Amino acid sequence: MKRLTLTTVVALLTLAFASVASAKAPTFSGMQPRVASFDFLVDYSGSMMMQHKGFGEQKFFMAQRAIQRFAERIPELGYTAGLRTFAKVGEVSAQQTFNPDTVYAAAGKLKQTYEVFGRLTPMGDGISYWTQNLYAGIAQPTAVFVVSDGENNRGGDALAAAQAAIAANPGLVFHIISVADTKEGQALLDNIAALRPDRSVSVIAEELITSNTACEKFARDTVYVNGVRDVLRTAHFPLGKDSLTPDSFAILDEAAAILRDSNRMVRLDGHTCDLGSIKLNNDLAIRRVETVKAYLESKGVRPTQIMTGFYGENVPMIDNTAERNRKQNRRVDLNFFY
Repeated sequence: MKRLTLTTVVALLTLAFASVASAKAPTFSGMQPRVASFDFLVDYSGSMMMQHKGFGEQKFFMAQRAIQRFAERIPELGYTAGLRTFAKVGEVSAQQTFNPDTVYAAAGKLKQTYEVFGRLTPMGDGISYWTQNLYAGIAQPTAVFVVSDGENNRGGDALAAAQAAIAANPGLVFHIISVADTKEGQALLDNIAALRPDRSVSVIAEELITSNTACEKFARDTVYVNGVRDVLRTAHFPLGKDSLTPDSFAILDEAAAILRDSNRMVRLDGHTCDLGSIKLNNDLAIRRVETVKAYLESKGVRPTQIMTGFYGENVPMIDNTAERNRKQNRRVDLNFFY
């Protein structure tokens, strides 16, 4: 998990008032998306209307501005995005092709004044509701930005809800935009991020409000990679299986040699042919990626060098018009980049 440091309250007060589609494979024209989609899940509870104990600003206003500033620094690479709330549960912006102006406007629609008392925080229920309704059965790389002060004083356990969501969708990762002002609140947010320590990123809202550099780094760490592909390799699999074909081991040994003792990264994209149900093929694509990932790590590749994507039958290398073509589509593509 990555954490960013605090800056000064003075900077916050100065700047606070300043104004892939899922079926597409990643591209490498200088930038590539880490995810096919992402959502902001915004805490809309009474505690967010209170003043932050450290910064002296309303927590919800800090959260709103952090989302807007962050959105302005995200490049348009074909992923989809939405904005939802919990406590109360609501959809502010439905999933659609990402545009920074759309997200900026959606965040601006959220009210900054509502009742404080009687609006407790069922964060666990909010995570469960949205992940079950949005991501159940979806194998695409997906990010959820939890924007909250970490209060969870009603309903189900938030950490358990996040664990269940990841178990149901291995492509899901939670990132944190924190406006916590208690140790307990920050600890809960840290624990959610720690569920995927190699992928989750945690940032303090004040950093995004006050620093373009922090916004750009957060975007690179969560939604895209700034790099150019220089090598492509492909490992193949038998029909309906997640075990490698014999000729793939030499390919993966070469891949491990490329990655060891280097700063390169690799994205593993799992694919299938069109035989079988969509769910079966999504699950199979995930298992094939996990097979390749485990093999590379056994050969000394660091987990932090590996990103993953799962595309099922959506992105064939060649039309599934004959068995010889289908064999080519039962694969994991290894995209190497700097």
